[in-house]
This record gives sequence, C-alpha cells and structure tokens, in this order.
Amino acid sequence: MSTVQQVLSVPDRQGMQEAARARIANNFQDFLKLLTTQLTNQDPTAPLDTNQFTQQLVMFAQVEQQLATNSNLENLIRLQGTAQLTALTPLIGRTVEVDGSALPLQRGEAAGTYTLSSPTSETTITITNSAGRVVHTARGETGAGTHGFYWHGRDNAGNSLPDGVYSLTVTGQTGTSTVQASTTIYGRVTGAERDRDGSIQLRLGEVKVNADRIRSVMPDR
Repeated sequence: MSTVQQVLSVPDRQGMQEAARARIANNFQDFLKLLTTQLTNQDPTAPLDTNQFTQQLVMFAQVEQQLATNSNLENLIRLQGTAQLTALTPLIGRTVEVDGSALPLQRGEAAGTYTLSSPTSETTITITNSAGRVVHTARGETGAGTHGFYWHGRDNAGNSLPDGVYSLTVTGQTGTSTVQASTTIYGRVTGAERDRDGSIQLRLGEVKVNADRIRSVMPDR
C-alpha cells in the first residue's frame, strides 16, 4: 500500500482533519527525501520510473486539496449555523407551536393541540412526568380534526406540579380500535443554542426542540 493510500484509509472522524493534514505534510517530506535518495543512488543504466513518482505527487496534491475543501465546507456550515442562531434570537420570549409530544410546563401552564384522523367514541388525554408516571388525565374531543388542549399544571388530586418536562399522549377509542392522535405543543422560547451535532435548537423552559419543528409563532401580546 502506498503512502497516499495509507492516508486515505484513515477513518473519517471529527477532529481528524488537522491530523490528516499534518500527516500528509510529514509523509510528503519523507517522500521527497526518499525520492532524492533514490535519484542520487540510481543505476544510470536502469533509471527509475518517473511516471510512478509523478502519480505519487499528483495523489498527494489531490488529497491535500480535498482536505482543504472539507475544512472550508465545515467553516461555511459553522457560519450558516451561527446565522441561523442569530436569526432565532427575536423568538426569545415569544410563544411558538412545535410538532412533538414533549410538553413544557411553564409558570404552571401548558397547552397544545391534538389531531384525530377519524371520529372516536372516546378520547383520553394523558400527561406523564419525566419518571413515566401518569400525573393527569382528561377527556378530549371526539370529532375528527384538530383540537386545542390546555393544562393547568395540577395532577389528578389537584396538587400543583413543578415546571419541567412532561409528556403528552392523546388516544381515541372507536369500538375495539385505538387511534393515536398526532400532537403539537406550545411553549415560550427561553433560549436558542447549537447542539453538538450542529443542529439549531430552541429551549422552551427545560424542553429542547429542533428549530425546523416550529409550526407557528404566536403574535406578541
């Protein structure tokens, strides 16, 4: 395996760009030393194949160029993420609707919507806490379509629960069939951040959601 092939066989991992570039530079210097030594000590009656050396030089140049291209693309992605993060700043303090079931209880209130694909004979709204324990149940609408939902932040016994992350589930019963409703949640934006994977996320209290899940933004009151 040639020196260039060895470099190309290195797994692509985060943070390997600089290491790969340094390795290319070191190997290139070693290659030039080897080339100079071979040319100095070659047999004049059987000179070395210059095509092979030329191919090696071209491969080094191509790999170095590819590493530079990847680095530039990563810089562009970071800049784009920063621009997206800045663009979301005006949403802080606003209420947004996002797809999902992670329900933020903020200031003792929570709200959302659920959509039934068909009429049901009975609809149940269930809220569970972060430990998976059911803390509140309520009857929901039975007609097909989208319906609003509001929770006062109390459990079934009437006790006020602390703000935090809860889970919303809405199911409908039609005869022996169970219908799972799709849900959205409302939350007041308290911050925006870039996650480790590069995605831009909004914080709704303790709930984090990807910015691309925003369905609507409520007007300022």
